[in-house]
Amino acid sequence: MSKIGQFITTVVIGGFAIVLGLLIALSMTRSPEEPSSTLGEALDTYPKNLSFSALLVPDVYGQDWIAGLVVCPGATEQQLGEGGVDVAGIDFVDGKVAEDENYFVTVSVNQEYQVEKLNRSQVDLCSGVLEQVEMAKAQGQDAPPLRGIQPGEPLQFLRGDDQMLQQGADNEDAPAWQFVG
Repeated sequence: MSKIGQFITTVVIGGFAIVLGLLIALSMTRSPEEPSSTLGEALDTYPKNLSFSALLVPDVYGQDWIAGLVVCPGATEQQLGEGGVDVAGIDFVDGKVAEDENYFVTVSVNQEYQVEKLNRSQVDLCSGVLEQVEMAKAQGQDAPPLRGIQPGEPLQFLRGDDQMLQQGADNEDAPAWQFVG
C-alpha cells in the first residue's frame, strides 16, 4: 500500500475510534430521560378485550427507568427513608400513606426517583402486598407495606379483581386493574 493509502486508512480508523469514544462518553454522562408515559396511562390504553397485562418498567417509563417500588397504604416516611427512597411526591396522612392511594416509585439507572400516585379504585398495586403484611403480623413479624420491582421483573395485572374474574360479572367496587405480581 502506498504512503497516501496508509495515511488515509490511519485517518479513517483513528477518526472512527474518536467518534466511538465520544459516543460512549456522552451516553454515560447524560441524565435520564423524563418518563415517556405512566403506569396509569399504559393500563388505560390497554385493549378493553384483554384482562391480563404484563409490563416492564422500561417499556412504560423509558429505557433509563429500570426498577420500581410499590408503596402501599400504611407505609411511613421513616420506612421509605430507611430504604433511601426520596419521599417527595408522596402524600402522608398522619404520617402514613392513605388507604385509598398507592404509589409506584420508579428508579433510574442514575438512582433518581420518579413518583406516580395511583388511586386504588383505578389501579390497585397493594392487595397482595397488604395480605402479606397481615400474614407477617399474624406471625409476630414487622413487614413494611412495600414491594420492590427488580430490573427485568414484569409487572403483571388483571383487569378487575379475582372474584369478578371468577364469576365473570361486573363488580362496581372492583379496581380497574389489580397488580398480581
